[in-house]
Amino acid sequence: MSMKRAVNYGLVKAVDMKQAILLLSFGTPCEKSDLVPYMTSIRHGKAPSEGELEVLAARYDAIGQWDNVNLQTMGEQQKKSLETLLGVEDIYLAYLHKPHSMEQAIKAIVDAGYTSILSIVTSPFYSVVGTGAYERKLQAILQEYSHISLDNIQSWWDRPQFIEYWSSRLANLNPTQADTICIFSAHSVPVTTVGDYVFHITSAAEKIAERVNLNHWCTAWQSAPPYGEWLGPTIETVIEQALLEGAKRIICVPFGFVSDHVEILYDNDILCRRIVEATGAVYERVPMPNGNALFMAGMAEAIKERINK
Repeated sequence: MSMKRAVNYGLVKAVDMKQAILLLSFGTPCEKSDLVPYMTSIRHGKAPSEGELEVLAARYDAIGQWDNVNLQTMGEQQKKSLETLLGVEDIYLAYLHKPHSMEQAIKAIVDAGYTSILSIVTSPFYSVVGTGAYERKLQAILQEYSHISLDNIQSWWDRPQFIEYWSSRLANLNPTQADTICIFSAHSVPVTTVGDYVFHITSAAEKIAERVNLNHWCTAWQSAPPYGEWLGPTIETVIEQALLEGAKRIICVPFGFVSDHVEILYDNDILCRRIVEATGAVYERVPMPNGNALFMAGMAEAIKERINK
């Protein structure tokens, strides 16, 4: 693979690629016609009902999904940012629930002559049902390619760039006012699969809170489906409790996520905002990283360290 000089903002030096780098992302629908296959994939083969599809379509309509190229191409943007930071010509991108599938990416890697893959998921925190799902699917696909070895970077939240991104963006919102509470949120998981997930989320929140000198903050969980026993309390419950206790300003810090998408632009910016503003309080949210160079440098450093290990 050819190399290029890294434009790395002083954060990452170019790496000598000896294995294919595979960037893994959840994916997002680009057209309304994508919703059925997209949700069917997420639900492990169970298609949404007509009623469920109407609700889903309305949520994506509300955030302008179908006309927003930025939302539709976020994975590609993050890939380009990572290539620039690492100083390489090509990183392979694959989605869990949309085309450019993981099967397609693995075939391209094999056709290019690689015998080793280093994978990393855009999500910075490891969970069995989240990041673990990518690993299990990769391992299943690679059963057809016994000569290909696989190394997975399971998490990278402890990189200083990750902490610095969220700390600096949160600090810009003047979060230390007496009537303000900051709510750090991440995707909920089934209680039977928690493992170290809660510890890592809490540890990251503590690091950011200490950096910003927060007075009032807590953690919450979002995006749980309406079935089974999932990790709580929900972000809605935490917001309601904070308002009852006198909070006049709520700052959402959805640091378990990495980019603008329906769980942020609808669940946070519409549903959570509605709860907050119904009481006359103020709703604010820390901007999502998307392809931000500082944030992506945390991922790049994790890759560089593993390659040079």
